[in-house]
Amino acid sequence: MPDFQKTFSTVRNFLVFSGGSVVGAIIDYVVTLCANGFLGTPPSVALSVSMVLSASIVFLYHDRITFRTSGAGWMKRYVKFMMLAAVILALRVAILELLIAARLPVFIAAAVAIVVVSVANFAASSMLVFMKGRK
Repeated sequence: MPDFQKTFSTVRNFLVFSGGSVVGAIIDYVVTLCANGFLGTPPSVALSVSMVLSASIVFLYHDRITFRTSGAGWMKRYVKFMMLAAVILALRVAILELLIAARLPVFIAAAVAIVVVSVANFAASSMLVFMKGRK
């Protein structure tokens, strides 16, 4: 018989993580489109700038709410999270550029690029950043 409590905890964490990811995705999407549309910033640069901002906000959300790891060791978790965010950014930029090259409008390409890596981001964040420091 499967461990119901462990499964429930994982599903709960994914749902709470998704809430933080939605916050980050909204920041990424809005800042990317505004920087591109109003300032003429290239889409990849706009997405990069937005992710620096959103990753810091999302880290705080996950550290305090999703994984409840706030406290000792937060700087080490933050550095790991930002390193992971750099990998996620590279994946998002690659997808964004491919979709733009395929002639999708920036508003669709940006949305797809942001959403596509969310499950991988959850798995990597869970295993590599937050689980060892969990209360």
